[in-house]
Amino acid sequence: MFDLRSFLQTVREQRPHEIVDVRRQVSPRFETTAILAKFEASYRLPILFFHDVADTDFPLVTNVCGSLSRLALALDTTTRDLPQRYAQGCQTPIKPQLVGHAPVHEKILEDEAVDLGIFPKMVYHADDSPNPYITAAIVVAADPETGRGNLSFHRLMIMNRNRTGIYMATGKHLEAIYRKYEANNEPMPIAAIIGAHPIWSLGAVFTGPAEVEEYDIIGGLQGEALRVTECRRNPGLHVPADAEFVLEGIVRPHERIEEGPFGEFTGFATGTMKTPVFEVRAITTRAEPIFQDIVSGQTEHLILPLLGMEHSILEVAKAASPTVKRAKVVAPMTVVVSIEKSDDSEPRRIIEALCQSDVYTKHVTVVDAEVDVANMRQVVSAVALHVQPDRDVYILSDQQGTPLDPSCSSETGITAKMGIDATAPLQRVRPALRNTVPQHVLDAIDISEFLGE
Repeated sequence: MFDLRSFLQTVREQRPHEIVDVRRQVSPRFETTAILAKFEASYRLPILFFHDVADTDFPLVTNVCGSLSRLALALDTTTRDLPQRYAQGCQTPIKPQLVGHAPVHEKILEDEAVDLGIFPKMVYHADDSPNPYITAAIVVAADPETGRGNLSFHRLMIMNRNRTGIYMATGKHLEAIYRKYEANNEPMPIAAIIGAHPIWSLGAVFTGPAEVEEYDIIGGLQGEALRVTECRRNPGLHVPADAEFVLEGIVRPHERIEEGPFGEFTGFATGTMKTPVFEVRAITTRAEPIFQDIVSGQTEHLILPLLGMEHSILEVAKAASPTVKRAKVVAPMTVVVSIEKSDDSEPRRIIEALCQSDVYTKHVTVVDAEVDVANMRQVVSAVALHVQPDRDVYILSDQQGTPLDPSCSSETGITAKMGIDATAPLQRVRPALRNTVPQHVLDAIDISEFLGE
């Protein structure tokens, strides 16, 4: 069984130290964020299950995907093998299975009965908008021309009982789908899933061609078809039958509201933005549903997209150069790639391909294969010892980035990007030999002799 509650039960049974039950009443305004921040400051990353949240009847769970080890547990693998397991699932997609009866339709609110005020009123940071947010919403939409479905995470700012702002990143699939509807002056039907198994979340952060459907990726990651059911108000859309909540409705064309400020994954708040409006026409739920939350800017917000981003980065980099070995997102919008270089033009080709392929890739450093891309001491050493700035640093101007970048002055996210070729040149201007000790001398040394052991 794949759903949120079955995964929580697995964690309780196999890793009980990784879930903390908070039974006293907590406020959704700052307090749940503060509790998680305190745990993270003490180097602990548990799931937090809040049984009593003020001003709502629903329990709240956060940090479900807050560690790579828990994502590995969800995929039945090890942390070391997680990237390979993710790639394997992406390469063996399985179509979803349409079912009639769906637990997510056990309770239904429609039309005038819709009230977003039933949810926990989440406010995370001192400088955020006072309007509450839904942060763990996986939005389902379909391309009006091809019919292909799309899943992606989007923050929702609650405006009143049935309307939210919805932030869509420029250059991403949902925004492109919305533009098509808007060009035809038609509303875009969408559904927002709340309460997901980690595998569904990993599928939703898959980054690839628009023709690849995330439900198929989820099936590949599960090793079996995802159970989906038809929406009640948007019958052309399918949603996971075992989700906790589904919000159904439309995004009207040409309508915008002021949304934000909101503290994002960068650790900085965005300003106020003009975003489209999601009009909710139905809320369906399971019996006794669990509200899932992602605390913006904390570890889960950073870890969850990593597998999908690194998988995509590796595919794009290998297309630019087959000698690419590894890729790692080491900080927001910052990527390190290692290669077994065969010609000196390869690093620049990789840099240009990655900077142009994704709005969230801003800085790219290319290193030799012997450098561990996850070891920043080795990466910085490669930059220090192999780079001549006027020769090996590339600036790409007028690139599509993201307005979530606090250094970006453009409301549309147009930015400069930078690449660093930190590989050793194949033909050096002068000899540069690494310091080595003869191997036969190393082999003859037994350090225990000097320790008296």
